[in-house]
Amino acid sequence: MKATRLVVIGDLHAGPDRSSLRGSLVKGLLSEWIDFVNENIQPDGIVELGDRLNPVDRENDIETLREISGILAKSSCPVYYIPGNHDLDNLTQEEHERAIGSKLGNRSVVVKGLRLLLLNTQDPIVQGVGGMVSDEALRWLEKEIVVSSEKKVVFTHQALDEQPLKRNVHFESIENLAYVENKRELLRMFERGGNVIAAINGHVHWPSIALEKGVLYVSVPSFTDTWNQLRSIPGSFTLIDFSGEEVIVENHMFRPSILMGRFRTNRKKEG
Repeated sequence: MKATRLVVIGDLHAGPDRSSLRGSLVKGLLSEWIDFVNENIQPDGIVELGDRLNPVDRENDIETLREISGILAKSSCPVYYIPGNHDLDNLTQEEHERAIGSKLGNRSVVVKGLRLLLLNTQDPIVQGVGGMVSDEALRWLEKEIVVSSEKKVVFTHQALDEQPLKRNVHFESIENLAYVENKRELLRMFERGGNVIAAINGHVHWPSIALEKGVLYVSVPSFTDTWNQLRSIPGSFTLIDFSGEEVIVENHMFRPSILMGRFRTNRKKEG
């Protein structure tokens, strides 16, 4: 497998300001950010993990999605989208897809020898916050995992690993809604397949990294969340380099420019 570089963002929450999510600032910073990524990072792909909206109503949400996707369309590499729980509050999946000009359903793409499995975990949405993977999607995923020998990375909105959520102001009191409800079925697939090397999610708004049974679980921080501590939105994102058995994960803040942490693992050495 050739070295593959991915940039992952999520939980933009564009729209009106709500609590620690200053959605009105997203479009301006995102425009600066995409120019920075094109010039300085030059990834092979960008994955956007969902919750693009602080939803308002159908018309406003469509307009916001068009503006956000228009900014990301300036990327010099492909951009892949999956849905978050807030993205379908006022829109059907088909309306959302038309607004961003991209599919949201379960799909598989190969980027420089690495297979990306993009999952819809809002099928259905659970209590407005959590999510599930449908039985049909589970069958599709199992087939994708076993049908080819490529290393695979799975992308979901909700988390798959049961990370500690103490002091997470969004999920400490509703931990069950932070995760994909039927996550154990997915984890069993990963173990049987033996070729899923990472699972990447958003939703919990903070960064987390765990290595379990050979799979690297990465939670990507929200692009927008200030946690009521920052003066403005940080433009947080995650950079992941896959090279053979080595994976390097970096969490970055764009404004101000800060490398918040780096994690490196070598699956061959770990094994």
